[in-house]
Amino acid sequence: MSLTHRLLRTIALAAALPVTALAAPAQMPVSVTADSGRFEQDAGSGLYRGNVELIQGKRKLFADEMRLFTRNGELTRVEASGTPVRMQEGKDLQAHANNLVYDIRKRTLVLTGDAYIEHLGNTFEGARVEYSLDSKRVDASSEGDKRVRLVIPAENQTPGTEQSPPADDNANGEAPVAPSPEAEPNTP
Repeated sequence: MSLTHRLLRTIALAAALPVTALAAPAQMPVSVTADSGRFEQDAGSGLYRGNVELIQGKRKLFADEMRLFTRNGELTRVEASGTPVRMQEGKDLQAHANNLVYDIRKRTLVLTGDAYIEHLGNTFEGARVEYSLDSKRVDASSEGDKRVRLVIPAENQTPGTEQSPPADDNANGEAPVAPSPEAEPNTP
């Protein structure tokens, strides 16, 4: 497969990044546990601190602090901070950053501060990574000396593993050892 085809395939995979991960049905219950928490039903907001865990179906969020916003009894936005905030959706999606904002109404996920997303072997890293479910667009930006990084696995590579370059049999500068005559069959 040509480099152009591989790049187009990667862009298509990136476009599908967390579509399944972030599209948990609204009817699934949301469970939140924390060391402390306060929810104001009239205001539609909650603040949870210390070892915060949010679970909705296969989606799991872990943070030091999490703010939840609801409207008409439905979760509309999650803002989380931590060292780091971690998100996972089964084995397909792993993400972490210092801050995470998931806007359910706008259908966007924004990770800031050492942002990292891995989806089906493709990884995106940067100071900020934003994904829009509707436009299927990934935007990543850098900060300071750090650069944005995208890793595309090789076609025959198992997701989540990196291939190392082929070993140089003569890396130490010594002459190669010839096989002994007994090791090769005699041919006329």
